[in-house]
Amino acid sequence: MDHSRISFKAGSLVAGLLIAGSAGAEEAADAAASPHTFSANVGLFSEYVFRGITNSNEGPAIQGGFDYAHESGFYLGVWASNIEFGAGTSDTASIETDFYGGFAGKFANGIGWDVGMIYYAYPDQNEDFAADYNYFEGYGKLNYTWAGLQFSPSLEVGLYYSPDYFGEDGDGVYTYGTFGATLPYDFSPYVTVGYQYVDGDQTSGPAGYDYVHYAVGVNKTLGHFTADLSWQDARDLSGCNDNCEAVVFSVSSSW
Repeated sequence: MDHSRISFKAGSLVAGLLIAGSAGAEEAADAAASPHTFSANVGLFSEYVFRGITNSNEGPAIQGGFDYAHESGFYLGVWASNIEFGAGTSDTASIETDFYGGFAGKFANGIGWDVGMIYYAYPDQNEDFAADYNYFEGYGKLNYTWAGLQFSPSLEVGLYYSPDYFGEDGDGVYTYGTFGATLPYDFSPYVTVGYQYVDGDQTSGPAGYDYVHYAVGVNKTLGHFTADLSWQDARDLSGCNDNCEAVVFSVSSSW
């Protein structure tokens, strides 16, 4: 994630401009030399769609998180969103909180890499009436931007794996590729194609399921905000109906 930083500092005119300027210069130098980076993000979404499937029952969602990164490439973060699972039943859940960490960097040829783990937690789920929603995924990603070409085209590919997928559903594997570019006036279109495979167990039964996920969208930077419009689809997922296709609009900011 890319996060800009916003700060405010109040000074005392009585202390004098020279002292204040000197202190400000020292603080700026310390910040530039610090190996630690802290950032935050928040966004309002017309719908929370995860890999092509609605997690908010086609309703709006507010999402946000905090991140820490070290110059070595190590990072940690937490992120949360409202959700709507099992509405009207005894196993409803309304909050998702994700905890993640890993290492990221670049090879000498400019290819970026990122490996880590993420834990999806649903703290208000009633486990007496449904299989445990909480689960881990490990992931690995590679990305590259052709900065010397017009529109700076970029490509990212990744793989996520869980030995105990959402709802105690056995092995889960998700692979994807995302192609993007940067156009004039800060428009950035992108296309994602992903494939989700779930072995099957408690929630989906022994047969499991699989489907292809598509996302086509564009985002634009507007000062400290980013607006995004996308079409999402989970193609050929049996019984999904309207919950697997959506047009999503969001406005987010990071600092």
